[in-house]
Amino acid sequence: METAKLLIVFVIMMILLWRKIPLVYVVIGASIVLAFLFGTDIIGFLNMVWDATKDPATIEIEVILALIMILELILRQQGYLERMLNALTRLIRDRRIVMAIVPAFIGLMPSAGGALFSAPLVEQAVGKSVSATSKAFINFYYRHICEFFLPLYPGVLLVANISGIPLTRVLLGLMPFGILVIILGLPFLFRVKVDEELATVPQPLDATSSQNETSDTRKNLIKEVFFSTLPVITLVSLVFAKVPITLAIALIVVVLILRHGYGISEFLKLARKALVLKTLIMIWGIMLFKQVMETVGSFDELPTLLRQLPVPEFLIFALIAFLIAFLTGQTGSYIGIAFPIIAAATGGQVNVHLAVLVFMAGSAGTMLSPMHLCLSLTIDYFKADLTKVIRMLIIPESILVGAAILSYIIFA
Repeated sequence: METAKLLIVFVIMMILLWRKIPLVYVVIGASIVLAFLFGTDIIGFLNMVWDATKDPATIEIEVILALIMILELILRQQGYLERMLNALTRLIRDRRIVMAIVPAFIGLMPSAGGALFSAPLVEQAVGKSVSATSKAFINFYYRHICEFFLPLYPGVLLVANISGIPLTRVLLGLMPFGILVIILGLPFLFRVKVDEELATVPQPLDATSSQNETSDTRKNLIKEVFFSTLPVITLVSLVFAKVPITLAIALIVVVLILRHGYGISEFLKLARKALVLKTLIMIWGIMLFKQVMETVGSFDELPTLLRQLPVPEFLIFALIAFLIAFLTGQTGSYIGIAFPIIAAATGGQVNVHLAVLVFMAGSAGTMLSPMHLCLSLTIDYFKADLTKVIRMLIIPESILVGAAILSYIIFA
């Protein structure tokens, strides 16, 4: 019964989002409805609101997102991002490749809201010549390819920790799927048509102009790309050095403020311009919805209900991960809930093939979920149609899950 209530609420949320009701209103309204469906009184709901607000995860996400907004505006005001795009589009002939490289590069930073950082760069790379739907899809899709390769992402670390599988084996198991992710995105990328007259950056080097370019010019362009992206490269390096992402971004912001001579009043003006209150409230609403679901125990019946279905156990595990991921839009949620269930059901004998299958099923759930922070931020930035973007995502995500199921059947 509890699971049915949750699913009903989520179906209503999907309908409201399809009707183009802003996500911030939908998640806050759904939080209220869900809480009272489970018999919560006003005091109990206010306690959930307070718990969600003071949750370290909520505070961290809000701070990270605010710092990303400030960092992005500094880099834009000081011309870093424009110089990077100018150099890239002279080095790389196809702007569509630039459009994919940018979010993939930003994806080296495992931070919440990273899609908001890359979205303006994608916009600048191709301008108004590409539809909002295509730009939103490419920005969101390629933003997440690095999580299959890097040990920086908390999800991968959690999988290794909970399952007891060495981290290197988890990464090696996921790596082929990371390559497949890149390949599956290419048909969507290369069917995009870019009108050079409507794009906002200089023409790339073509066969004719390249004859007039010296090797020194190409070296200068490479140097320009390097130095214009140095703040982001430094940020990624700090994260690799295990500096907390919040501290790393704060350090880069401080260095840039000192480097470019921002005074206190100038910085305050910059912060007021950079911070988008609507976005920060939306993030708080998502965290409130997650808090309500966890507090009322809406997930408690889900594993038992799914086990009654006449399908193999490994598919049940994958379905559990997918549904939790789809309902929350958060990697930590499905890994933190699904993997302990799987570990308990298998007596702690989780092999790498099962771990990869469950991870891929959960990853597909997060990628298709309107609750996914990066998706909601991307849709909001480009003013794209959520249903159109999700329809585009269904094809590659279905293939990925199908490949993971086939891999498990063959190798497990």
